[in-house]
Amino acid sequence: MKNKHPLLGPLAVVGLLVTIQASAQTPAPDAPTLMNMGRFDEAKQKLRQDAQQNPGMQTYFNAGYGYLRAGQPDSARIWFEKGVPSDEKRVPLNETGIAITHLVQNNTTEASAKLADVVKKSKGKNADILYRIGEAYTGYLTPDSGSIKPRYPRVVNAASAIDYLNQAAERDKKNASVQLALGDAHYLNKDAGTAVTRYESALEMGMDASRVYQRIGDIYWQGRNLNLSVENYKKAIEANPRYAPAYRQLAELYYLVNRYKEAANYTDQYIRVSGDRRADMLLRSAQFHFLANNFQQAVNVIDSNRAVLAQNPIVYRIEGWAYSSLKQPQKAIENISTFLEKAPQKAMPDDYKYLGRAYLAQEGFANDSLKAQNDSVGIAYLLKAAPADTSENLYSDVAKYYYRTKKHPQAVAALDSAAKHGFKADMQDLFRYGMSNYTLGFARDSLGKLQRDTLRFAKADSALALAQQGSPDYSPTVLYRAKANYYAYTPEEAVRNGKARPYFEQFIGMVADKEEERKRYQKDLALAFKYLISYHELVTKDQTARADWLKRGLTLLPNNTDLAKIATADTDDSTDQ
Repeated sequence: MKNKHPLLGPLAVVGLLVTIQASAQTPAPDAPTLMNMGRFDEAKQKLRQDAQQNPGMQTYFNAGYGYLRAGQPDSARIWFEKGVPSDEKRVPLNETGIAITHLVQNNTTEASAKLADVVKKSKGKNADILYRIGEAYTGYLTPDSGSIKPRYPRVVNAASAIDYLNQAAERDKKNASVQLALGDAHYLNKDAGTAVTRYESALEMGMDASRVYQRIGDIYWQGRNLNLSVENYKKAIEANPRYAPAYRQLAELYYLVNRYKEAANYTDQYIRVSGDRRADMLLRSAQFHFLANNFQQAVNVIDSNRAVLAQNPIVYRIEGWAYSSLKQPQKAIENISTFLEKAPQKAMPDDYKYLGRAYLAQEGFANDSLKAQNDSVGIAYLLKAAPADTSENLYSDVAKYYYRTKKHPQAVAALDSAAKHGFKADMQDLFRYGMSNYTLGFARDSLGKLQRDTLRFAKADSALALAQQGSPDYSPTVLYRAKANYYAYTPEEAVRNGKARPYFEQFIGMVADKEEERKRYQKDLALAFKYLISYHELVTKDQTARADWLKRGLTLLPNNTDLAKIATADTDDSTDQ
């Protein structure tokens, strides 16, 4: 649950109607653009239809090429074989395609023989044949979750690619596609500078500027120069605002650096511009909106595209998590439970985290017993998720619940588990840990007799001392430090060791001038004054200090009978003398 867990993002969120309208107005992408977007099924369909309607050397090759780029060399070979009879004598284009299918399948012997044959037939002079072979040795760089990777990594041979592509460039000096492939080859050869130069040459030769800038952006991305990558993706969009791949690359880049709002916005722009309403893209939009804490929009994307997304159980997870964050616990429970029923093998700790929180957020029960049963289910789910969650301290949530319901042993145990799992306690955790231990310090034996647990009081004081560092002006922390040091001993021992003294003094100073707090803490103030009076009587023997604390106590608590008795006794003693 790491989140996978950190540059820009205009455009507001796009609704269903806007998406449909924009899609209707946007020209359908051509096959190369579809392949550049990773939409190979649509590209293959276009190329296949063209080959069927206009059979010929080039159309058959294009159809096979679509399958080749999609990672289906066997299907590609079928189309190349159909095209072989249409090949020209000195341009064995489809034979080259067949040879390449063997190459990418690592059938080295067959591939070498066939490649040598097509080079021989074309006398090594046909730029297109040389280009196709050279491009094949790049493994065909392909979009993959925003980055670019070779479709066939095992066939990559940058040196061979550069050799064939340079030969092609010598014979066709104005071929932008050759320059683009050379850029890919030099990138694979770990020469990004030359790669960018070749891409720029492709641009000068008339290659679509958006495609070139996207490619340059891809190269900078792989080199982790994300600022230049973003700059070039934006250039691609400026050159053609309808060039969809650049939007998608930007979305994935922002996702990579945890800029989820921008990732969601650019994903919506990609969907609007491309008309790409595949389930995985719509799901990506919902996921990014969720990660951006735009929970309602995540739900809206799913609800507006229910027919497309209904077959993927992940949508129930996203909606469940979103509803949990939107404080709609019943819908959260329904959706997450549905997900766990439909895809139990995909369950993960976060499912139980959101499910647990949803149960705890439920209200409106007929009685306390039903509420307690419901809450116990929620706590069980949180405890199931907690050991695997390294980003959120779910033990803290559990401890908060137990502390609020006065189940102090469980609260302490939960916070002990948090520490064992490497979570640093925050101020509230420390306060609860201290207060729960303080409460447990008043132990009773089997006969119900009070037995002070000194260790518990010591743990309380240690935790409250750390909490006090984080919030020095919070008077209850100081008060219970005083009381922990007082009740850990018999009254006389507590007075004589003086451990509670500085905290009682500090507490009085914190609340003396605050009328509401004086009323709230009357009993505690009385204890503090009596302690300090006794301390100066028994330990310091400082009668002036003793008298001063008594006077201050009577001033702040004029109706306190214990202090009045002390004052009366002092008067009687004085009279007797």
